[in-house]
Amino acid sequence: MRDASWLKLLDLVQHKLGASDARIEIGGKEPSDERCAWVPIDDTRRVVVVFEETPTQPDAVRDKLMMLVEGFRDTLSIASDAPPPRNANALHRELDLALAQLGERTGAESVWIIDVQSPVIWGSSEARSDDLDVDTLLLTTRADAMLAPYKLTWPELLAMPENAANERLREAGLTGMPLRAIHDELELLRELSEAGGLAAAAARLRSARAVAEIRSRAARDHSLTRCELRGPEIQCFAHSLAAQYQLLLVFDETYSPLHAEGNVQRALPHIEKLLLSLPPVDPISGGARGAKVIRLPRK
Repeated sequence: MRDASWLKLLDLVQHKLGASDARIEIGGKEPSDERCAWVPIDDTRRVVVVFEETPTQPDAVRDKLMMLVEGFRDTLSIASDAPPPRNANALHRELDLALAQLGERTGAESVWIIDVQSPVIWGSSEARSDDLDVDTLLLTTRADAMLAPYKLTWPELLAMPENAANERLREAGLTGMPLRAIHDELELLRELSEAGGLAAAAARLRSARAVAEIRSRAARDHSLTRCELRGPEIQCFAHSLAAQYQLLLVFDETYSPLHAEGNVQRALPHIEKLLLSLPPVDPISGGARGAKVIRLPRK
């Protein structure tokens, strides 16, 4: 069994149960410490979690641990037959290609894989970019929310020359931090529109809104498995992946949830296998998608 798969399971149970440590034991005596909870994986191995204090409801903790391990069992089975480690860049490309193919089958304009604990974008149907992560998308939604109360739209501002757009923002009454946040976001969207037209900027806004909303919901509801968003600002279908990630399909128009879910269910085993084959990453250094962007103040 691949070490990465074991580590992902341990990270998951430790996070979900609020334990101080988690480990996998092979053979030996069963844990007797009352601060421990454990369940068997097979005849010789068991998952053990350790708490700072004895759980007040040990049976409930063990039941939840069993549920988490059972939910991960198919993934562990897939990983046990996996081939030797492959080049990380090749794995990322194959995963992104699988997401692009899922987008084509469902009519989604973009497909993403994120989690709620890090800024890493684990996979995306969009072209790779070193300056894109979840935090960058959240900055987009923050600027989007700041612009909403004013009688201005992103397409309107992008259609103007830069100086005219800046003047229009000031005329609307924007000052200080909101003005700077919207100005910085406008520059990034302008770069996108210069490369791919206004449609590219609009697609980025839709993706940012969907990522922010699904990430927020998944953070509030750790058992979130499936989510449909069908409103004027967000058209998105999301499904949990390997118990700790979210697979997002973002649409530019009304979509069929049944059609989306059917295609997602068929694609999940292959996408999950690729995702769990990726090596661990350091979110601070940019994670799976490259170096993290830091927006510096303008002089």
